[in-house]
Amino acid sequence: MEQSASQGSILNRYGSLEEALVHRRAPVANRVFLRSLLNRVPVERLVRSDDGITVVRSDEAPDLHVHKGYTVGFLTEEEITAVVGNAPRWQSVRHPGAWAVDHPVHGKGAAIEAEELAAERGPVKATRGGARRVAKPKAEPKVKPNAQPERVQPVCPNCFMLMALSGVCGNCA
Repeated sequence: MEQSASQGSILNRYGSLEEALVHRRAPVANRVFLRSLLNRVPVERLVRSDDGITVVRSDEAPDLHVHKGYTVGFLTEEEITAVVGNAPRWQSVRHPGAWAVDHPVHGKGAAIEAEELAAERGPVKATRGGARRVAKPKAEPKVKPNAQPERVQPVCPNCFMLMALSGVCGNCA
């Protein structure tokens, strides 16, 4: 059971990048990518967060947020290019003005971020269009054909056996 602590608490800090990547179960390809990414960024500390790893930078630039499949928080597209080269990058919707870069594994960051943002906002109710829906006519209930009444076999008054439907007792006749 993890202890809850404030964001700045030492309980929420990772001792190293490797510890953070192991704790978050990052795939090997993403570990290699994130090592090369974060070796080129001045890092003050690594902090646990609910949705990933927060990288607090020592150069007064905004924090980087490492999520499953992408890292967000770069100031410009050029900063990403200088740090990781020609990796897929995009502008963040959740963090206006910030740029993000995809990781090699699970790297559909723009789509993942949009899904996470939609999940935070809750389900969207469908709006009615201008066209009015017309209900399908209900099928007429099936009418059963009139069943003939069940014929009752008479009982022979002499021997009390059931007679044939013709009315003649097979035992007495």
